[in-house]
Amino acid sequence: MKRFLAVILTLAVATLFVGCANLGAKAKPNYEVSVAGPAKLDKKGHIEISGKGFSPQSNIVLLLNAGGIKSDIGDALKPTPVADADGAWKTTWSYGRMVKKKIIKAGSYNIDVVNEDYEKMTSVSISFAK
Repeated sequence: MKRFLAVILTLAVATLFVGCANLGAKAKPNYEVSVAGPAKLDKKGHIEISGKGFSPQSNIVLLLNAGGIKSDIGDALKPTPVADADGAWKTTWSYGRMVKKKIIKAGSYNIDVVNEDYEKMTSVSISFAK
């Protein structure tokens, strides 16, 4: 009988220990970003980029990966993306200058979505076509 109680007590303590081990773990955020594309390769082009699932009132920074170089495109965004109370944001990127300077050509590019400390949260792909 003592052996049976010892086994039950050991199982109960082990279950409690394993069950509590994950209490401090944070769930990974579920960020969603979308681009209304593909974008036309246009020297006056603009495109809408939006996201949801972000921390309310957080500032969003977008970095374009072009030719192995990451460029902050914040100066070409209207309005500056800031998550609302529900964690959603929307902005329009005027990318025409980058087409004019031949930084953007036909093809696909990644845009990294980062926080103010430039920590990557997620990314989205955007395609440009003639």
